[in-house]
Amino acid sequence: MLLGDLISRFNDESTALEMLLAIDDLGLLVRVNEAAEAKELPVGAWAREAVGSFSSSADDAQWLGLMAACANASDPGSAALRRMLETALAARRASAPPILRNEKGRQSRGKA
Repeated sequence: MLLGDLISRFNDESTALEMLLAIDDLGLLVRVNEAAEAKELPVGAWAREAVGSFSSSADDAQWLGLMAACANASDPGSAALRRMLETALAARRASAPPILRNEKGRQSRGKA
């Protein structure tokens, strides 16, 4: 599948979910599900946003990394999707507030 075809297929939320499931990476699916829940979106919608964000705002280094991942993969489409989702998840982690512990040792998110 060509990269342009992959990106254009993500206009449909159900297709996005099907393609995400086809990667067969449970850990990635769990992290995408957590990100989707945090934004109160269905998993397919979050994945669609992640792919759209990558295709519209990735810098040259991110595109080069994606192309390298695809060149060395037995399934370039899945490699591209995985790279796009991992980029979105990394951006989400970078923007998340730090985890703090209160006096009872319980974790909470907040400002440091």
